[in-house]
Amino acid sequence: GSGPGGYVTAIRAAQLGFRTAIVESRHLGGICLNWGCIPTKALLRTAEVYHLMQHAKDYGLKADNVGIDIAAIVKRSRAVADRLSSGVGFLMKKHKITVIDGWGRLDGKAGDARNVAVEKDGKAVASLVAKNVILATGARARELPGLEADGKLVWSYREAMVPPTMPKSLLVVGSGAIGMEFASFY
Repeated sequence: GSGPGGYVTAIRAAQLGFRTAIVESRHLGGICLNWGCIPTKALLRTAEVYHLMQHAKDYGLKADNVGIDIAAIVKRSRAVADRLSSGVGFLMKKHKITVIDGWGRLDGKAGDARNVAVEKDGKAVASLVAKNVILATGARARELPGLEADGKLVWSYREAMVPPTMPKSLLVVGSGAIGMEFASFY
């Protein structure tokens, strides 16, 4: 995995002289950088600026007809995430870390080494052998029985990150960091 745990560890391993590879199935930077902490911070900043503009007169300023453009808000948040994900890609190249696109799984042992099989779309992509393997599996949305995300009435963090329109009301289930940030933004 190439989230904050994986990519930072890979960089450090490369700095220590280890030949290093990282296996990632989606986007460099993992959930945190692409769909969690980082883009929600961009959304929170937008909400903060909006709030300040609504109270401009308290600062002796005029800001009439303050409104939102949800498509532009989402575009900015996604651009922040994309820029930082590209930055992780740059760091991988800088430290000569091989990036393999796919899902990795431990596939037995050969002496002191571990085998890691990498697949993409059900097909073998690579077979790695390493004495040291670090599992940085990251985060994923938890589904609650009877409250499964359908992308319409019930959202996961992905839908909450890119809403087509602002909902008139919203219930956030979960008080972790991302849940609290979504509650604050909306």
